[in-house]
Amino acid sequence: MLKNKTLKICFSVGLICLLIMCFLIYFYFQKKNSKTEKLLLSYADNIISEEIVGRDSTTKSIKESNEVIDDKKIDNVNNNNLDNSNQSNDGNLFQDTIKKNKNVFGKIVIDKIGVNAPIMDGTDQEILRASVGHFKETNYWNGNVALASHNRGSYAHYFEKINQLNIGDEIKYQTELGTRVYSVKEITEVSEQNLSVLEGTKDNTLTLITCIKNKPELRLCVKAIEKT
Repeated sequence: MLKNKTLKICFSVGLICLLIMCFLIYFYFQKKNSKTEKLLLSYADNIISEEIVGRDSTTKSIKESNEVIDDKKIDNVNNNNLDNSNQSNDGNLFQDTIKKNKNVFGKIVIDKIGVNAPIMDGTDQEILRASVGHFKETNYWNGNVALASHNRGSYAHYFEKINQLNIGDEIKYQTELGTRVYSVKEITEVSEQNLSVLEGTKDNTLTLITCIKNKPELRLCVKAIEKT
């Protein structure tokens, strides 16, 4: 009896120690992730322009920027990505920004659900652990800009509440070229294999993609169109 009681006490103590260790590890990574997210957001805040840029003022905004951009690059920005290859035609404008700012080139703001997040180029797991990721096969400014983020977990999950968005809600997309305001037009569930949501569009479109709880084969897709 005494031996069994001792074993139970040892097991209970060991279990408590294990739980405490798990909590400490969890809070350590939470603090570390929060620090990383704040650092990335500071990079974004340092490069973005708060000026609202409409479709007709794009060229003017670029020409008045502090950086020297040649005519060819300006032409690229003013052409929408409509070809079937889905290759970005304005990425050359952001290469210097991306290199100088730890791969950060902008941020997304959704006031309704409290999102104020840095955007990094790419959608691999390392990027999504700390920020919103940009699908490199989509545009950076004109046409279809597609972004992804987790919606739960111990890492960054900026799209946790995008399922609470409604038609007409506003989303801000901010880069060094200015701030664009979009209005939600469509909220759908699509197959994880459905790449059509990344295709180029004539209208300036912001596409947000995240996973759906208990539906690993599906993705939640929010499409917003630039407000005119």
